[in-house]
Amino acid sequence: MKIIYGNRNDGICILRCFGYDGQVELPKEIHGTFVTELGPYLFSETVRRQEPGRLYFADLSEEEAGNGFTGENGNEQQEEREQETLRALLRADALADGTPALKGMALRSLSLPEHLKKIGAYACYNCGNLEFLEFFGALKDLGAGLFTGCHRMARIHLHMEFGETCCLKEVLAELRQTLRVAFIDQQGTIWAKLLFPEYYEESIENTPARILTQEMHGCGHRYRNAFSGKEFQYWTYDKLFPHIQVQEKPELVTELVMGRLMYPVQLKEDRKRIYEEYSSTHGREILRVAQKQQDMDLLKFAAASSWCSEECLEEMLEEGGCEGNAQALGILMDIRYQKKENSRKKGKNRFTL
Repeated sequence: MKIIYGNRNDGICILRCFGYDGQVELPKEIHGTFVTELGPYLFSETVRRQEPGRLYFADLSEEEAGNGFTGENGNEQQEEREQETLRALLRADALADGTPALKGMALRSLSLPEHLKKIGAYACYNCGNLEFLEFFGALKDLGAGLFTGCHRMARIHLHMEFGETCCLKEVLAELRQTLRVAFIDQQGTIWAKLLFPEYYEESIENTPARILTQEMHGCGHRYRNAFSGKEFQYWTYDKLFPHIQVQEKPELVTELVMGRLMYPVQLKEDRKRIYEEYSSTHGREILRVAQKQQDMDLLKFAAASSWCSEECLEEMLEEGGCEGNAQALGILMDIRYQKKENSRKKGKNRFTL
């Protein structure tokens, strides 16, 4: 990857990226200085605002050898020509060697560095193929319209410890489609999974009154408001279950439920029972969710749980057979056998006593 950037008081601000891979992983540092900011319109098709200050160029593929860097060289005229060239490249479709700008529809996934604190306005404007975002809890300042036009965003990985606060609320507010958020600690272990359903607003014209009224469809806006300030409220999230249960398809509801049962952060006992009761009657949906996400750990967890009745397990087996999923069938049959063995041993022990 090749980058145009500027210096800031507390680090580096990336202004434009060039490369061939739409799965972008921005560097933690450039020449020993942390990346702390992303400029406005960074991945947008058009750069409509130019940041003041000197520009620099880094070729990260050659950085270890100390090459690919343009900066101050002592020749004032040459430096000015270099600055003009770099300013022009901010708006160019490609570098002189043909390396294309990473912008617009070319961007598919974006992993942000851990020391990043700020992202400028419209940095991902109209990146219509962007599906995955990864960022850290240090990120606090988001520019306006950051994800405008990012209609395919579906997954978010957030690196932070339990109890920390970050800008998740602002990120969710920018995106109205169904979002799956995984919380990851410093060891790389997932400690929570949350699903935020889709929602949209519709303007309804009241001609006699000469007014427009706004109608909200879907329960996604309710889930996105499960915050107190920047702190996420798990109990508020769980209280919203009746809304998603009647407004969304069972498969999506099951996905949300399984995320809470597998990672029960601040999950109260009464809400846990409600989730377990729902799951026990949706064996088919559990198999479909596990298969779609290619997550056999989810299937093992559900099938081995005490709330998974014989009928629920048989539903999973039947669905697995219909889908021709040999791996899932093997897992489920092993668990069914183990459950029967455990039940037999318990019955034998009770008889002996």
